[in-house]
Amino acid sequence: MKCTEFKECVCEIIDHRLSKERTDELMQHAHLCPHCGFEFRAMQATKEIVHSKLQRSSVPSDVYYSIINATLNSSNSSWFTRLFGFRLNPALAFVAIAVVVVGIYSFFLPAKNGMPEDANIISQSVKNYQAVIGGSIKPQLVSSEDGVRSFLAKAVSFDVNVPKMKGCSSCAAVLSDFNGIKLAHVVYQVDGKDIIYIYQASMNDAMDGKTIGLPDEVRDELKKTDWYVREMSDSTTLVIWRYKNTLCSAVSSMKKEKMIALLTEKDLKE
Repeated sequence: MKCTEFKECVCEIIDHRLSKERTDELMQHAHLCPHCGFEFRAMQATKEIVHSKLQRSSVPSDVYYSIINATLNSSNSSWFTRLFGFRLNPALAFVAIAVVVVGIYSFFLPAKNGMPEDANIISQSVKNYQAVIGGSIKPQLVSSEDGVRSFLAKAVSFDVNVPKMKGCSSCAAVLSDFNGIKLAHVVYQVDGKDIIYIYQASMNDAMDGKTIGLPDEVRDELKKTDWYVREMSDSTTLVIWRYKNTLCSAVSSMKKEKMIALLTEKDLKE
Protein backbone atom coordinates (compact mmCIF):
# COMPACT_ATOMS: atom_id res chain seq x y z
CA MET A 1 0.00 0.00 0.00
CA LYS A 2 1.20 3.52 -0.83
CA CYS A 3 1.23 6.27 1.77
CA THR A 4 -1.03 8.41 -0.44
CA GLU A 5 -3.76 5.77 -0.23
CA PHE A 6 -3.56 5.76 3.57
CA LYS A 7 -3.62 9.57 3.78
CA GLU A 8 -6.73 9.75 1.60
CA CYS A 9 -8.58 7.48 4.06
CA VAL A 10 -7.20 8.53 7.46
CA CYS A 11 -10.18 10.76 8.28
CA GLU A 12 -12.60 7.92 7.49
CA ILE A 13 -10.62 5.59 9.78
CA ILE A 14 -10.83 8.00 12.71
CA ASP A 15 -14.55 8.63 12.10
CA HIS A 16 -15.25 4.86 11.81
CA ARG A 17 -16.62 5.20 8.27
CA LEU A 18 -14.95 2.16 6.75
CA SER A 19 -15.57 -1.55 7.02
CA LYS A 20 -13.53 -3.53 9.56
CA GLU A 21 -11.63 -5.28 6.76
CA ARG A 22 -10.68 -2.00 5.08
CA THR A 23 -9.74 -0.40 8.41
CA ASP A 24 -7.54 -3.37 9.35
CA GLU A 25 -5.81 -3.20 5.96
CA LEU A 26 -5.05 0.51 6.33
CA MET A 27 -3.95 0.23 9.97
CA GLN A 28 -1.55 -2.56 9.07
CA HIS A 29 0.19 -0.04 6.82
CA ALA A 30 0.20 2.55 9.63
CA HIS A 31 1.90 0.07 11.97
CA LEU A 32 4.64 -0.51 9.40
CA CYS A 33 5.09 3.07 8.19
CA PRO A 34 6.32 5.50 10.89
CA HIS A 35 5.19 8.59 8.95
CA CYS A 36 1.61 7.37 8.44
CA GLY A 37 1.52 6.03 12.00
CA PHE A 38 2.50 9.45 13.35
CA GLU A 39 -0.08 11.17 11.16
CA PHE A 40 -2.84 8.85 12.38
CA ARG A 41 -1.93 9.37 16.04
CA ALA A 42 -1.71 13.15 15.58
CA MET A 43 -5.15 13.37 13.98
CA GLN A 44 -6.70 11.04 16.54
CA ALA A 45 -5.26 13.07 19.41
CA THR A 46 -6.51 16.30 17.85
CA LYS A 47 -10.02 14.93 17.54
CA GLU A 48 -9.99 13.79 21.18
CA ILE A 49 -8.83 17.24 22.31
CA VAL A 50 -11.56 18.96 20.30
CA HIS A 51 -14.24 16.67 21.75
CA SER A 52 -13.03 17.08 25.31
CA LYS A 53 -12.51 20.84 25.30
CA LEU A 54 -15.37 22.17 23.19
CA GLN A 55 -19.11 21.97 23.51
CA ARG A 56 -19.89 22.16 19.85
CA SER A 57 -22.83 22.37 17.51
CA SER A 58 -22.69 20.45 14.27
CA VAL A 59 -21.61 22.28 11.15
CA PRO A 60 -24.46 21.75 8.67
CA SER A 61 -23.59 19.05 6.18
CA ASP A 62 -24.03 21.31 3.16
CA VAL A 63 -21.63 23.88 4.64
CA TYR A 64 -19.12 21.17 5.58
CA TYR A 65 -19.05 19.67 2.11
CA SER A 66 -19.00 23.03 0.36
CA ILE A 67 -15.72 23.65 2.19
CA ILE A 68 -14.39 20.18 1.35
CA ASN A 69 -15.38 20.42 -2.32
CA ALA A 70 -13.78 23.84 -2.63
CA THR A 71 -10.60 22.46 -1.06
CA LEU A 72 -10.50 19.39 -3.31
CA ASN A 73 -11.13 21.45 -6.44
CA SER A 74 -8.53 24.10 -5.69
CA SER A 75 -5.33 24.37 -7.70
CA ASN A 76 -2.15 22.53 -6.76
CA SER A 77 -0.68 25.81 -5.61
CA SER A 78 -2.73 26.28 -2.44
CA TRP A 79 -3.12 29.49 -0.47
CA PHE A 80 -0.94 27.91 2.23
CA THR A 81 1.87 27.24 -0.26
CA ARG A 82 1.68 30.73 -1.73
CA LEU A 83 1.63 32.42 1.67
CA PHE A 84 4.30 30.42 3.52
CA GLY A 85 6.33 28.95 0.67
CA PHE A 86 5.97 25.27 1.64
CA ARG A 87 3.36 22.57 1.58
CA LEU A 88 1.39 21.42 4.60
CA ASN A 89 0.36 17.77 4.81
CA PRO A 90 -3.28 17.86 3.51
CA ALA A 91 -4.62 15.57 6.24
CA LEU A 92 -3.03 17.61 9.03
CA ALA A 93 -4.18 20.83 7.35
CA PHE A 94 -7.73 19.47 7.41
CA VAL A 95 -7.44 18.80 11.15
CA ALA A 96 -6.27 22.37 11.76
CA ILE A 97 -9.13 23.80 9.69
CA ALA A 98 -11.63 21.52 11.44
CA VAL A 99 -10.48 22.72 14.87
CA VAL A 100 -10.97 26.34 13.82
CA VAL A 101 -14.37 25.69 12.21
CA VAL A 102 -15.63 23.73 15.22
CA GLY A 103 -14.39 26.36 17.62
CA ILE A 104 -15.96 29.29 15.75
CA TYR A 105 -19.24 27.52 15.11
CA SER A 106 -19.61 26.31 18.68
CA PHE A 107 -18.92 29.82 19.99
CA PHE A 108 -21.94 31.25 18.21
CA LEU A 109 -24.43 28.39 18.36
CA PRO A 110 -25.58 26.08 21.18
CA ALA A 111 -25.67 22.31 20.75
CA LYS A 112 -28.79 20.90 19.09
CA ASN A 113 -30.59 17.77 20.21
CA GLY A 114 -27.53 16.70 22.25
CA MET A 115 -26.66 14.40 19.33
CA PRO A 116 -23.02 13.93 18.27
CA GLU A 117 -22.31 14.88 14.67
CA ASP A 118 -21.15 11.38 13.76
CA ALA A 119 -24.54 9.98 14.88
CA ASN A 120 -26.53 12.40 12.69
CA ILE A 121 -28.06 10.41 9.83
CA ILE A 122 -27.92 13.40 7.48
CA SER A 123 -24.23 13.90 8.17
CA GLN A 124 -23.57 10.17 7.78
CA SER A 125 -25.46 10.10 4.47
CA VAL A 126 -23.64 13.06 2.96
CA LYS A 127 -20.22 11.87 4.14
CA ASN A 128 -20.88 8.37 2.84
CA TYR A 129 -21.97 9.77 -0.53
CA GLN A 130 -18.71 11.72 -0.75
CA ALA A 131 -16.78 8.58 0.26
CA VAL A 132 -18.50 6.62 -2.52
CA ILE A 133 -17.64 9.32 -5.06
CA GLY A 134 -14.07 9.44 -3.74
CA GLY A 135 -13.69 5.67 -3.85
CA SER A 136 -12.99 5.08 -0.15
CA ILE A 137 -16.23 3.10 0.27
CA LYS A 138 -15.99 -0.05 -1.85
CA PRO A 139 -19.00 -2.19 -2.87
CA GLN A 140 -19.29 -5.61 -1.27
CA LEU A 141 -21.59 -6.82 -4.04
CA VAL A 142 -22.42 -5.56 -7.54
CA SER A 143 -25.52 -7.22 -8.92
CA SER A 144 -29.09 -6.69 -10.09
CA GLU A 145 -31.51 -4.82 -7.83
CA ASP A 146 -32.99 -8.16 -6.71
CA GLY A 147 -29.53 -9.56 -5.99
CA VAL A 148 -28.59 -6.50 -3.94
CA ARG A 149 -31.85 -6.68 -1.98
CA SER A 150 -31.36 -10.36 -1.20
CA PHE A 151 -27.76 -9.81 -0.07
CA LEU A 152 -28.66 -6.96 2.29
CA ALA A 153 -31.88 -8.52 3.62
CA LYS A 154 -29.97 -11.49 5.02
CA ALA A 155 -28.01 -9.24 7.39
CA VAL A 156 -30.57 -6.69 8.66
CA SER A 157 -33.91 -6.89 10.46
CA PHE A 158 -35.66 -4.09 8.52
CA ASP A 159 -37.15 -4.14 5.01
CA VAL A 160 -34.46 -3.27 2.46
CA ASN A 161 -35.55 -0.82 -0.24
CA VAL A 162 -33.88 -1.33 -3.64
CA PRO A 163 -36.02 0.47 -6.25
CA LYS A 164 -35.70 -0.66 -9.86
CA MET A 165 -34.52 2.51 -11.58
CA LYS A 166 -34.86 3.32 -15.27
CA GLY A 167 -31.43 3.71 -16.83
CA CYS A 168 -29.62 1.92 -14.00
CA SER A 169 -26.24 0.77 -15.30
CA SER A 170 -24.91 -0.54 -11.97
CA CYS A 171 -26.30 -1.43 -8.53
CA ALA A 172 -24.07 -2.16 -5.54
CA ALA A 173 -24.51 -3.13 -1.88
CA VAL A 174 -22.57 -2.37 1.30
CA LEU A 175 -23.29 -3.51 4.87
CA SER A 176 -21.94 -1.70 7.93
CA ASP A 177 -22.38 -1.33 11.67
CA PHE A 178 -22.49 1.90 13.67
CA ASN A 179 -22.16 1.37 17.42
CA GLY A 180 -24.15 -1.86 17.19
CA ILE A 181 -26.75 -0.55 14.73
CA LYS A 182 -26.91 -2.48 11.46
CA LEU A 183 -26.97 -0.29 8.34
CA ALA A 184 -27.55 -1.11 4.69
CA HIS A 185 -26.25 0.98 1.80
CA VAL A 186 -27.27 0.87 -1.87
CA VAL A 187 -25.36 2.67 -4.62
CA TYR A 188 -26.70 3.18 -8.16
CA GLN A 189 -25.06 4.46 -11.28
CA VAL A 190 -27.75 5.87 -13.58
CA ASP A 191 -27.30 6.59 -17.29
CA GLY A 192 -23.62 5.77 -16.91
CA LYS A 193 -22.79 8.94 -14.95
CA ASP A 194 -25.13 9.95 -12.10
CA ILE A 195 -24.63 8.36 -8.68
CA ILE A 196 -27.44 7.84 -6.17
CA TYR A 197 -26.47 6.68 -2.69
CA ILE A 198 -29.15 5.36 -0.28
CA TYR A 199 -28.52 4.93 3.47
CA GLN A 200 -30.98 2.58 5.21
CA ALA A 201 -31.64 1.87 8.89
CA SER A 202 -34.42 0.66 11.14
CA MET A 203 -37.08 3.37 11.48
CA ASN A 204 -37.27 2.75 15.23
CA ASP A 205 -33.51 3.22 15.65
CA ALA A 206 -33.60 6.39 13.55
CA MET A 207 -36.53 7.98 15.37
CA ASP A 208 -35.63 7.18 18.98
CA GLY A 209 -32.28 8.97 18.57
CA LYS A 210 -30.34 6.91 21.10
CA THR A 211 -27.54 5.75 18.81
CA ILE A 212 -28.35 7.37 15.46
CA GLY A 213 -30.83 10.16 14.90
CA LEU A 214 -32.15 13.14 12.99
CA PRO A 215 -32.51 16.86 13.73
CA ASP A 216 -35.83 17.74 15.36
CA GLU A 217 -37.27 19.51 12.30
CA VAL A 218 -36.51 16.53 10.05
CA ARG A 219 -38.02 14.04 12.48
CA ASP A 220 -41.16 16.21 12.82
CA GLU A 221 -41.55 16.46 9.04
CA LEU A 222 -41.23 12.68 8.65
CA LYS A 223 -43.93 12.15 11.27
CA LYS A 224 -46.25 14.44 9.31
CA THR A 225 -45.60 13.44 5.70
CA ASP A 226 -43.13 10.49 5.67
CA TRP A 227 -40.84 12.64 3.46
CA TYR A 228 -38.13 15.28 3.82
CA VAL A 229 -36.38 16.87 0.82
CA ARG A 230 -33.54 19.37 0.88
CA GLU A 231 -31.44 20.88 -1.91
CA MET A 232 -28.05 21.72 -0.43
CA SER A 233 -25.62 24.49 -1.28
CA ASP A 234 -23.06 22.13 -2.85
CA SER A 235 -25.57 21.22 -5.61
CA THR A 236 -26.52 17.88 -4.06
CA THR A 237 -30.02 16.79 -3.13
CA LEU A 238 -30.99 14.96 0.07
CA VAL A 239 -34.20 12.91 0.19
CA ILE A 240 -35.30 11.15 3.40
CA TRP A 241 -38.40 9.00 3.53
CA ARG A 242 -40.11 6.13 5.31
CA TYR A 243 -40.29 2.77 3.53
CA LYS A 244 -42.32 0.28 5.57
CA ASN A 245 -40.23 -0.12 8.78
CA THR A 246 -37.14 1.47 7.22
CA LEU A 247 -35.64 4.96 7.22
CA CYS A 248 -34.09 5.72 3.81
CA SER A 249 -31.78 8.67 3.18
CA ALA A 250 -30.62 9.27 -0.39
CA VAL A 251 -28.01 11.71 -1.69
CA SER A 252 -27.22 12.60 -5.30
CA SER A 253 -26.18 15.49 -7.51
CA MET A 254 -29.46 15.06 -9.42
CA LYS A 255 -32.25 17.61 -9.28
CA LYS A 256 -34.89 16.67 -6.73
CA GLU A 257 -37.69 16.05 -9.26
CA LYS A 258 -35.69 13.47 -11.23
CA MET A 259 -34.28 11.91 -8.08
CA ILE A 260 -37.68 11.45 -6.40
CA ALA A 261 -39.14 10.01 -9.62
CA LEU A 262 -36.39 7.38 -9.74
CA LEU A 263 -36.63 6.56 -6.04
CA THR A 264 -40.39 5.98 -6.24
CA GLU A 265 -40.58 4.43 -9.71
CA LYS A 266 -41.08 0.83 -8.52
CA ASP A 267 -43.65 1.89 -5.88
CA LEU A 268 -45.68 3.78 -8.49
CA LYS A 269 -45.89 0.67 -10.69
CA GLU A 270 -47.19 -1.51 -7.86
